[in-house]
Amino acid sequence: MADFSFLASASEIWEEWRFEPWKSGAAEGLYRRVSMVKSGLIGEVARYYADDYIIWKYEECDVDRLKREAKSESDLLLQRFVFLRENGAYYMKKSSLMFGFRGFVELHFFTPGDDIPKAIQDTAFLVNAALRKLGK
Repeated sequence: MADFSFLASASEIWEEWRFEPWKSGAAEGLYRRVSMVKSGLIGEVARYYADDYIIWKYEECDVDRLKREAKSESDLLLQRFVFLRENGAYYMKKSSLMFGFRGFVELHFFTPGDDIPKAIQDTAFLVNAALRKLGK
């Protein structure tokens, strides 16, 4: 079982970027919803959402379970799960809900302290910043 729950101690970083504690089964970490607004001359045209999860404590079976349980919601474009792990190269799995018409689910596997891949630049940067702040 991977366990980076000590990163919760960097609460000022997580609060500043609007992350909240999150738990599902044995999986624990952080969650936030980001809204993206499309504007035009007449004002707001569309609003879409992306859910970000940073998961620092989980069992291997949680990965498949969370992917299976990901459900589409109105205006939810992306559900992105970043699983922190002890070692190994970064990799990603992406799947669509109803051929992409109902959104996408991305599973990212990232080792804290490694180079930051572009696909999770915003969340991985915060993980590495928390790691530095805690002196790990």
